[in-house]
Amino acid sequence: MYSTLSTTPTKITSSTTVFTGACSFRGFLIGTDGVNDPVITIYDGTSNAGAEIVPTATYDASQLGLNGVTGLNPGIKCNTGLYIEITCAGTVELVPFWVAFNPNNGSLNRKLWF
Repeated sequence: MYSTLSTTPTKITSSTTVFTGACSFRGFLIGTDGVNDPVITIYDGTSNAGAEIVPTATYDASQLGLNGVTGLNPGIKCNTGLYIEITCAGTVELVPFWVAFNPNNGSLNRKLWF
């Protein structure tokens, strides 16, 4: 049995455009400093002017582990791109999971792992 690996995992530590173009958002993991609660909002777009696909939420840093959500299958379709807004007084690391759409046939560009 195999699963879909969205992309090569990339860690982000501040607000950024993760991808430009159509894609499917699959989830994310958050690591914190254990003290400062990060506030995360995820948008369909290349800035925070896009449509929210994951509403603003505060994640409890005192959990001393990973927070987040993974396994959204088939995911949430983003038409313009994927922008993640992070607000945190301390240190936070977020790893987003997403798959780009193939512009030639509209399918997902998949990378498989076993």
